[in-house]
Amino acid sequence: MSSAEQAARFLKELEPEDIRVLLAIEKVLRAREQVSADYIANSTKLHVDEVEYRLSRLNAKGFIVKRNQGYSLVSSGLDVIALYAFVKRGLISGMGRALGVGKEADVFEAINDKGDLYAIKFFRIGRISFRDIKRKRAYTSPLYSHQWLVVNMGAAKREYMVLKKLYPIGVAVPEPIAVERHAILMRKVFGSRLSEWRDIDNPKRVLIEILSNLRKAYIEGGIVSSDLSEYNILYDGEKICIIDWPQAVGKEHPNSLILLDRDVLNILTFFRRKFKIDCPLEAATFYVRGWSDNLPIKA
Repeated sequence: MSSAEQAARFLKELEPEDIRVLLAIEKVLRAREQVSADYIANSTKLHVDEVEYRLSRLNAKGFIVKRNQGYSLVSSGLDVIALYAFVKRGLISGMGRALGVGKEADVFEAINDKGDLYAIKFFRIGRISFRDIKRKRAYTSPLYSHQWLVVNMGAAKREYMVLKKLYPIGVAVPEPIAVERHAILMRKVFGSRLSEWRDIDNPKRVLIEILSNLRKAYIEGGIVSSDLSEYNILYDGEKICIIDWPQAVGKEHPNSLILLDRDVLNILTFFRRKFKIDCPLEAATFYVRGWSDNLPIKA
C-alpha cells in the first residue's frame, strides 16, 4: 500500500486533535526536522499528555517517526494533511485507484460529491538522488537539501502555477483545480502516454499539435517545459495533453532557448524513429519560437 493510499484509508479514523498535531509539526517543517512534544503542546494548546497520546497514535500509523530529540513528519503524514485540506475545502470526497506511479510522483484518481473525476498528483522527488535534483531544479535550495517534503511542496507549487498560466490560454495541459502542500488536484485527463502507442492514424497531425502547443506555451505563456518527451504526453486517439511541468522555466531563463530546442529535438526524434515522420530541427525550432510559420513535415 502506498503512503497516499494509507493516508486515504486512515483519514476518516483521525480525530481533530490528530490533525492539529500534524499541522503543528508541518508548520515548522522548513525550520526544524524534529519537534518536541512540549513545543507541540504549546502550539496546539493541548495538554502535553494529550499530545503524547496523539503522537503515539500517529507514529503507530506511520504518519510521523520518533527520533532522538522529537518527532518528524514523513511522506504519509504530509499526504494526510493534503487530503484533509482538499476534503475540508469541499473539493474531493474520496480517493480511488492509482493512475500512475513514477520516479518523482504518484497519481491517484479522486472524486467529489457530484461524481466529478479528478487526479491528485503527490510529488515524491526524494526517490532520486539529490545530486540530480540540485543540478536540474531551480526550486531546490541547498539550505533544505535534507528536507524532501519541502522540496516536494516547492515542486507542486511550481507546477500548479505553470498550469494556471497555460491552461487559460488554451495550451493542452490538465486543468488545475487546487494545490495543497505537495499535492496538485487536477481535472482527470484520459489517454495513454504517447510512448505506449504502437500505431497512430495520423501521426503528422499529432506532431503538428504537439509543436503548436509548445509554440503557444512559449510565445503566449512564456513557458518552456524543459523536460518534454513521449513519456509526458498523453494521447486519447484524438487529442494530446502535455503533463509533468515541474521543471518548466520562463522564457527569461538564460537557457530557455537551449531547453526549448532540446524539447523539440526529443519529440522529433521520437516521431522519426517510431512513425517515420521527418521534420528539420531548425524549421521546427524556428516555428516553436515564433520566428517562422513554416513547418515542413514529411510523412
